[in-house]
Amino acid sequence: MFPRPSARYRNLPEPCWMRWERSSKAILDELKRSGKKTYAITDSDPPFYGHANRSLSERLVETIKEGWDMYPSNSPWRDELSNAISEFEKKYRNVDYSPDDIVLTPGVGGAWCIIHYSFLEALDDVVVIEPAHYMWTPISYLPIFGTRVLSSPCDENKEWEPRVEHLREQITTKTKFIVVDHPNNPTGAVYSEKALKGIVNVAGEHDIPVISDEMYGLICFDGARAKSVAEVAGDVPVIVLHGMSKIFMRTGWRVGYIALHDPQNRIVELRNVLRKFSLLYGHATTGIPTPILAAAAKSFRGCMKESWNFVREIQLRRDFTFKRLNEIEGISCSKPKAALYAFPRLHSTKAWRTDEEFMLHLAREEGVVFVPGSFFGESGRWHFRTLMLPEMETLEEVYSRLERFLKHTT
Repeated sequence: MFPRPSARYRNLPEPCWMRWERSSKAILDELKRSGKKTYAITDSDPPFYGHANRSLSERLVETIKEGWDMYPSNSPWRDELSNAISEFEKKYRNVDYSPDDIVLTPGVGGAWCIIHYSFLEALDDVVVIEPAHYMWTPISYLPIFGTRVLSSPCDENKEWEPRVEHLREQITTKTKFIVVDHPNNPTGAVYSEKALKGIVNVAGEHDIPVISDEMYGLICFDGARAKSVAEVAGDVPVIVLHGMSKIFMRTGWRVGYIALHDPQNRIVELRNVLRKFSLLYGHATTGIPTPILAAAAKSFRGCMKESWNFVREIQLRRDFTFKRLNEIEGISCSKPKAALYAFPRLHSTKAWRTDEEFMLHLAREEGVVFVPGSFFGESGRWHFRTLMLPEMETLEEVYSRLERFLKHTT
């Protein structure tokens, strides 16, 4: 008999997103076979929706022509990229990091992998301010560690502002870190400086770090600015995650990074473990191709014109999405201040047991799929996440189908 899989992984539960992708895809595939038009408004992938950053493509071609084809460890580009990110964070996020504070990762997904394996042991707790993307996908493999996830909800009636006192009540002696998703995916919220400082204060009271996923930190609307948690943290350690997927419109390059804010050197041992783990054979930083490392380094020091044009275009789609959703009877939606998403609430829900059931019914009847809000935490129940990436015509068609569906079923 061949060996069985590791006991650690054998009974790993299927993540909700995997189950959802399988069931919703089956419905849409069946509709496509019958000749019907379908819309999956789920994957936040700017290039997939036609948002291009041509200057980055030119830089990649340039680096390939220059012959950067060796292992990353035999090129200067890992160090060059860390230097460029350090300069970029100072210029655009107002936070000072030395190049040694930067840990390169294959996307933010790779960053979470490094963090989880560096931090977590059996019976540890992680506290998440939700709704948050972390509750949807990064927690998928936490059962491997036997880690418990506790959450603290935001207040929808106050533009999804964190409830700091509730957060304080969730901290236990087993808590390893607090997760912040800022600007927020899925709500598009930008937290107030008061709330950010409140979160940092809770972390400081318990000698635990904040881990802040700031992938959308530069995609803000109406002149808003989303401060980095590290900017207001003082001497409390903050581990910031960012990358090229969204603001640079380069999801497929898989370039992310961890930026370590630790001015008092309170997490030196953790820093060493994170860096060591990121350099293990065949893992993390070593998995980013050398030509992309080189092109990324040039891009972080390059012109941001196409990125700012992208933000302006998304703001127009935000305006349309916010207006159109609030015109639909049975739906309300707060106005996103940042990111690529809106998070509408469903008010007429008696016909369905869960928001996931609602979404599957919508998919069968209208060929439209969004992401159920409950995937982002308990406070997301009876919401759904939509994207502001598609063209206006697509968004109008999708919301018209949603409106028609609600009229017929509620």
